[in-house]
Amino acid sequence: MYRLFLIIFLLILLYFLLRQMFRGFRSPNRDIRGKSAEGAARQEELDEMIEDPVCHTFVPKRIAVIEEMRGREYWFCSKECAATFRQHPV
Repeated sequence: MYRLFLIIFLLILLYFLLRQMFRGFRSPNRDIRGKSAEGAARQEELDEMIEDPVCHTFVPKRIAVIEEMRGREYWFCSKECAATFRQHPV
């Protein structure tokens, strides 16, 4: 009798594990169709590496200091590089 309960318990456990695993596989498909795809594209854009025009280091857009000068946007690794660029533009 206890073997039957053990088998039932193991089958239930296996069912929940498989269900969780397949839910994980389906979530990227939902992202493609839903609003999350736009969020993922925006996230990818923010992770893009850009070059600082002053010290030539690469930084992700998400943490870059953005300055607009003469109608154009420039990205810098720090406020110091932005100040240097403002004083001596390329």
